Amino acid sequence: MSGFEVQIGQLRNAAEAAGSAADQARVVVPGAGLEEIATALPGGVAASRAPTLASTFNERAKGWADEIDRWSTSVTSAAKAYSDSDDSAKLAFGK
Repeated sequence: MSGFEVQIGQLRNAAEAAGSAADQARVVVPGAGLEEIATALPGGVAASRAPTLASTFNERAKGWADEIDRWSTSVTSAAKAYSDSDDSAKLAFGK
């Protein structure tokens, strides 16, 4: 018999892990401290660009957290759809 089988529990676990990763990433501020480059290297190019670098790091981390959170929601939705489909099939066959 050909086809595929979905491990709904594994989908739910993956979605939960992704949601946890997103939550953890939201509290990380990868650009923290980079503003101090201006104090450490006054007048240099690095000093003038440090705030932009810090902001970019922080925005990208937030963007990644948002993206993985959307993926988590999508996988949760797929797991629910598979589960609902399985439940419907069980009802249809009297199980």
